[in-house]
Parts: sequence; structure tokens; C-alpha cells
Amino acid sequence: MSTARERFAHSSWRVWVGYGLYALAALGLFLALSFPFERVQGALIAQLARQMHSRVTVESGGFRFPLGVGWRGVRIEPIAWGGPALNLDVVRIRVALLPLVRRTIEAEVAWEAYGGRARGASVVRLESGHAQWTVDQFGHGFDLSRLPFFPSGQWRGTLQLNLSDRWTDDAWLAGEGAGSFEVAGLGIDGLTMAGFPVNGIEFDTVTGQIAFKGGTVAIRRVAARGPLGTVAGDGTLLVRTPWAESVLNLTLTLNPTPGAASRVPLLALAGASGGPMTVQIKGRLGSPDVTLNGTPIS
Repeated sequence: MSTARERFAHSSWRVWVGYGLYALAALGLFLALSFPFERVQGALIAQLARQMHSRVTVESGGFRFPLGVGWRGVRIEPIAWGGPALNLDVVRIRVALLPLVRRTIEAEVAWEAYGGRARGASVVRLESGHAQWTVDQFGHGFDLSRLPFFPSGQWRGTLQLNLSDRWTDDAWLAGEGAGSFEVAGLGIDGLTMAGFPVNGIEFDTVTGQIAFKGGTVAIRRVAARGPLGTVAGDGTLLVRTPWAESVLNLTLTLNPTPGAASRVPLLALAGASGGPMTVQIKGRLGSPDVTLNGTPIS
């Protein structure tokens, strides 16, 4: 038989748990009713627009406990960069509370767009009057046929990205970072190059790494394999505004399969006979020059 002290201790434990749950529910209700959502949402949109040098609009949004927002229908229209707008289906931002005491903003950022999803962290530290930014994002499942920044044609495949970047204040272009990409099931038809139709480009996988610093992007260890053969190469991209004025210098080595020229007749212009071929893409990103084994095709 339990003693009176044991019964009291047991009932006290339940009482304290009940009080704790009540306090947590009351806090949640208080935050939900008093949370300055419009002010926080406006500040986040303004910061996003400033960092991306773009015009940002949101169709709808809502509060996320304990300190965060969720948006639907986010549209990002570049101002300085030119090019197509980005349309994000969903964006979720959740800010951690404790780091705010240390003048640090730590946020979990997740978003969905073009059939894919991405998730990662964003950290802002206030030091000596400047904001030190660190952003990490991993995304997968992006449908190439829905992405807005490829040349006109029929694109197939899914894109995976892993990016990390750090910069000071609004100068993200002068920042430093690294990343990697992978495309699975790449297929391209309906392109036109130097007046020639380009169809039948197929690779099972395309992978590569990037490193960027001070406006220069190093493109490293590009590798592809598929029905056309294998590809390896690297290069650089000097980022300029608008985006189309950026300067690309990319060299790829193609080891074609015996039937590659019949699948892509453009390769026959360079005398593809199963031996290695050098593909060079140089010049303005908006209109680069392309050569195959030194033969211009654009």
C-alpha cells in the first residue's frame, strides 16, 4: 500500500506537468495573437530583395510558431541582373530564439519550386557594425523542363544542388563559397546552334563542383557519361551585371561512342570518328563562341 507521501509526490508530478503544458499553450496563444507578423514579413521581404537585388512579391503568408513565417507564391524579379523571374511555390523561414540574445540570427530556410525541394540554414552575425552572412542550402528534384534560365529547347532531367556561401552586408557577389551539382537523366532536343538543329543529346549523369570568390566562379571536375560517350572538363565564369554579360571560359573533352555522330550530326562537322574531341565555350554568356576541335560552330 502506498504511503501518503508517495501519493502526494505522484499527484504533484502530474500537477507540475499540467502547469507546464498550460504555460506552453498560453505562451503559444500569446505569441499567435501578439506576434507582429506584418512587420516581420515586411522586414524579411525587404532583406531578401536587397540581398538578391530584385523585386520580391508574396501572394500569401502566415505566422509559424514560435518565430517564423511561411509564404506561398513568392516571385523574385531581378533588377540589376536581368533575366527571367524566379517563382517559388512555398518558402518557410523559422528563426531560433536563443541566438538572438547573442546578436545572431539563425534561421532554418526551406523552399519548394520547379518540382524540387531545398532546405538549409542561414546565419547572420552582427560584428563591428557589419552583418556577416553564412548560407547553406541543399536542394534536389528540380525539373529541368520547368527551370526558366535555359536556352529554348526541350530539356529533360532532374537537378540536385549543394551550396554554401558567406559574405558581408549586401556584397554577396564579393563573397566566398563552394558547391556541387548533379543532373540525372539529361536529355536535350530542339536546340539551334550556328543554324544547325541539335537533337539527341543524352547523358545518364552530369556532375561538377564550383568554387566562387570575389565574382569569379571556378567550374571544376565536370563529368558526364551516357549514350554519347563521356565528358570531362573545367572552366571559369566571371560574373557581371546584367547576367548575360558574364564571361564564360569552359573547356570539355568528349570521348564519343562510335555512333555519336549519327545521333548528333553536328559532331560530324569536326570529324568525329570515335577519338577524343575538344569542345570550347568562350565569351559572353548571352552569346558564347563554341568550337569543336578548333572548328567554330557559332
